[in-house]
Amino acid sequence: MRPVLRISSAALVAALSVGCGASDATVTERLWISALPKTPKAPITAFATMASDGDKYFGAFFSGTLLRGGHDVFEWRATGKSSASLRFLQDGTKADIRLETCKPTTGFDYCVIVRGDPTGAERYQSRKRWVVRRPGKRKAIDGTFVLDAMQQLADDDDDLAEALGWQED
Repeated sequence: MRPVLRISSAALVAALSVGCGASDATVTERLWISALPKTPKAPITAFATMASDGDKYFGAFFSGTLLRGGHDVFEWRATGKSSASLRFLQDGTKADIRLETCKPTTGFDYCVIVRGDPTGAERYQSRKRWVVRRPGKRKAIDGTFVLDAMQQLADDDDDLAEALGWQED
C-alpha cells in the first residue's frame, strides 16, 4: 500500500464530500470496499484514509482476500472539488483520481466511483458506521491499516464479522 494524503482540512471536506444516498459523507476517514466478501477467501479491494497531524491525510489501498493480500500506502492532495492526486510512498509514483457519486446497493449507505483508481476497482461502497479514526498520535499508517479498520468495525457490524469468519455457521 501507499500512504499519506495532504490538504487543508477545510479544502479536504469541501473537495472530497460526496453525496451518497440520503446524506453526504466524506471520502476520508471512512472504510470503502469494492464488495462485502462472502468468506475470508473472497477477493476484495478496499481503501481507507485518516487524518494525521495538521492538514495531512494518509490512506491505503488493499487488494486481496482477508487472509492474503497486498497494500499500497499513499499521500492524498485535493486538486479540485471532486479530484485528488495520490503519491504512493513506496516508489513515489502518482495517480490522479476523480470522484463521482453513485447509488449504493442494498446494505450500503454510500457509494463512490473513483476514476483513475490505480487498483482498477473504481466502485466502492461504505456504511454510515464505517468511520475510521487515527488509532493514536504515534501510530503511523502501515500495510495493516485497512484490515485493522475492518476488524475494528466488525465489532459492530454482523455482516463484516461474518465475512471475517468471526461468526459460526
